[in-house]
Amino acid sequence: MKNFQNKLSVFLFILFIFPDLGSSQDTLPFELSCDVHANYPSLSMSKTTLSEADSIAHLYRLYKSSWVKEFISVEVFASHDGEIKKAVGKNDLLSQEQKDLMLKADFGSDISVEISYIPDNTLSHNDPKEFSFSFTVDPEKEAQYPGGQQQLKQYLKDNILDQVSLSSFNQHQLYAVKFTIDEDGLVNNPHVFWSSEDEKTDKILLESICNMPSWIPAAYANGNKVKQEFVLLIGDMKSCVLNLVNIRRNFFGD
Repeated sequence: MKNFQNKLSVFLFILFIFPDLGSSQDTLPFELSCDVHANYPSLSMSKTTLSEADSIAHLYRLYKSSWVKEFISVEVFASHDGEIKKAVGKNDLLSQEQKDLMLKADFGSDISVEISYIPDNTLSHNDPKEFSFSFTVDPEKEAQYPGGQQQLKQYLKDNILDQVSLSSFNQHQLYAVKFTIDEDGLVNNPHVFWSSEDEKTDKILLESICNMPSWIPAAYANGNKVKQEFVLLIGDMKSCVLNLVNIRRNFFGD
């Protein structure tokens, strides 16, 4: 009995000094997350934000009026009924013509803003500069998995989380598969964006996307359906690389 107690004491002492020996190989030092997110274009905004915009700064947060000493031209380009049209303004305050053109732009098309100006600086040769950017307007209704978010989470659990090996995942890493839901709600162009470097795991992730049922496609308020990009993310959501995918609006005020 005494010998058994001595062995038990030694065993408990080892576990205390080396706690990892007592942990399961099926545990991770972080919370493993798996979800699908809308993958917005680099620059996009809602129709509401666009309708409330009164200046270039409202369209693009990185623009600073302090850059400009004098405007040469401020031009807005947008497609209307398939034809590219232009509206010109005097400064960084949007004219009514410019706002009307943007609000009437063809659904899903790019809207471009081009600014030519004299910079506000102390250089003796103050040459004109140009600044431009483009953005799209998000559909009012995002594409939706049949049955909603809860059904999607169950699908991901059954087809990914219950199938992959935890040994494929490391702390501070994310793996991603990008895909598009087209106007008919079908999956298009699924591809591994960030590989797990494990062929079996990548195959599970890719097949889970390819085998999804048809979605309800994204649509604008008038009923026009439009394709929408998504990304499947799995791994450590505290990874710094999360900022490299546009799963939220980073540049606008909405």
